[in-house]
Amino acid sequence: MSPGLWFQNFGDIFTFPNSETFFFTKESSEGGKFDQSIKVTFADGSECQISGTARIIMPSTESEAIYLTDKLGFRRYEDIEHKLILPTIRRALVLTATMMTAQESYNVKRPDFLKWASGQIEHGIAATTEEEKEVVDPITGEKVVKIFKKIKTNAQGETIYESNPLAGTGIRLQNFEVKDFDYSNEVKKQIAEQQQAIMGVATAKANALKAEQAKITAEANGQANVMTAKYEEEQKKIRAVVDAEKEKEVMLIAAKRDKEKAEFAKQTAEFTKQEQILLGQSEGERKRLVMEADGALTLKLEAFKYGIDSVSKAWSTRPVPAYNVEMGGDGKSGGADSANLQFMNMMNSMVAKNLGLDLSIPVQTGKAHK
Repeated sequence: MSPGLWFQNFGDIFTFPNSETFFFTKESSEGGKFDQSIKVTFADGSECQISGTARIIMPSTESEAIYLTDKLGFRRYEDIEHKLILPTIRRALVLTATMMTAQESYNVKRPDFLKWASGQIEHGIAATTEEEKEVVDPITGEKVVKIFKKIKTNAQGETIYESNPLAGTGIRLQNFEVKDFDYSNEVKKQIAEQQQAIMGVATAKANALKAEQAKITAEANGQANVMTAKYEEEQKKIRAVVDAEKEKEVMLIAAKRDKEKAEFAKQTAEFTKQEQILLGQSEGERKRLVMEADGALTLKLEAFKYGIDSVSKAWSTRPVPAYNVEMGGDGKSGGADSANLQFMNMMNSMVAKNLGLDLSIPVQTGKAHK
């Protein structure tokens, strides 16, 4: 176990690597020429070939090496791989597979599978209990009751391990990795159908949620439309009220304006009336004063003129005899013309008298005005 020169004497020499990668795969390029994957059976009876690797750390102390070679009899590394490492990994994988169905190992419990298998490879086989569970048989498609293994845990929730085949050997398995789950054709078909069913359920749920959302959206849109229609009607109502109020105000303003115009017209008419009355009174007073001032001379002259014009018109249209020569007793001419002339003078005098006209020219006394 220590580097340097040693005397062999009659002893045997066993060569072991410090560490090595252990392959349990079906690929010829990894580990060997043959399929070395490990076959497991899940709780529902489905079979699967599991491929993976693990890193083998060989013992580092003399006592562990002597125990491995002398007590356990492993003189070759190949024997350690096939008789110790492979059975340990196989037992961990097989026991882990009994704790779930193939479908569960494919999706929901894949992380648990890796965790439980890795724990048993490093620490030993876990203590388990059994429980019954109803599952669908992958071949018949019928529901059957299967027995599942369940790992025991302590009060702290830690896994209880029963035994470890590698205890005392100094061998440790690290970096455990499962590379592939190669399910049987029946299981693949079942998983595909189940995945399709799950997708169908998921799609149905999505469609249901979509329909529900569409319903909610429709209801929301309907409510929005109702509210919109309601607000539109409210707006129309408000507009109608505003228009009515506006029309009312316009009518009130027009009525007030008409009333003011009527009152103004009334006041104007009253003013005009008073004006006409005052004008009439002023004109009458003026005429009265004028008549008093000149004794109504103008009217009298007009009347006198009218009378003279009438007499003159009548005189101008009187009949004239062909021969009307009269001789008076005083030796003067007379006759009809003289009589008519006298009649006109008499009429003029009568008119002047009736009108109170004084046709004489008044004679002024006193100093003459230059």
